[in-house]
Amino acid sequence: LSVADLGNLVTMVWMCICFTPAFIDADLPFDTTDLAYLVSAIPHFAFTRVSSSITAFISLERCLSIVAPLK
Repeated sequence: LSVADLGNLVTMVWMCICFTPAFIDADLPFDTTDLAYLVSAIPHFAFTRVSSSITAFISLERCLSIVAPLK
């Protein structure tokens, strides 16, 4: 869970860097918006899904341990 959250943070930091005006206005051979979506938005979506799935699994496991303890 912590690795997925770290992945969320790293991809969001990169997205913030890609959308700064200095980075957008730089004369780069690629489109910064396309790069931001490809390298940051898609992995961020994947990390968010993994983090949500792990959290849901942990919650389900806790509920089952209350309903049927030590079975």
